[in-house]
Amino acid sequence: MTTTSTPKPGISGIDAGLLFLRLAAGLSLLLLFGLTKLRDVSAYLHTGQWQFVDFNRKVGLPVPVLVAYLQTLNESIGALFVAAGFLSRYASAALALGFGVATFCSLKMSESAWLIAAFYCVMFTTLLLTGPGKLSIDYLLHSRATARMEEQVPSK
Repeated sequence: MTTTSTPKPGISGIDAGLLFLRLAAGLSLLLLFGLTKLRDVSAYLHTGQWQFVDFNRKVGLPVPVLVAYLQTLNESIGALFVAAGFLSRYASAALALGFGVATFCSLKMSESAWLIAAFYCVMFTTLLLTGPGKLSIDYLLHSRATARMEEQVPSK
């Protein structure tokens, strides 16, 4: 005898797991890399020296300064957006792409950092595919928009 159960409307273990993944990935990225890169931007504006720009040049990336700025925004603002569950899929897509490129570049330069980059790429690709779950700002905004649309539809 097989029983089927209907999903409960509340918060599931999957939603809690997605919240944990978002917080762990987003906040660790911000604290380990994003804040450091923000400090490096400040130093670059004063001294003109930034190791990340030099690395980008060495790897052969086009417009290495622009790439450095974009990845800095990605690893700080994008990381915060993922952690909060705000514009999660867009931020996750940008971060997955950035860390996919970082994995490739680190492998090209024979750096051991490729493993960390690949790990972040996997986490953000997972969040891109799953979405942020119910414990997110995205879900809250979507729920409110849906409720407003249902209120505006005339009943028959």
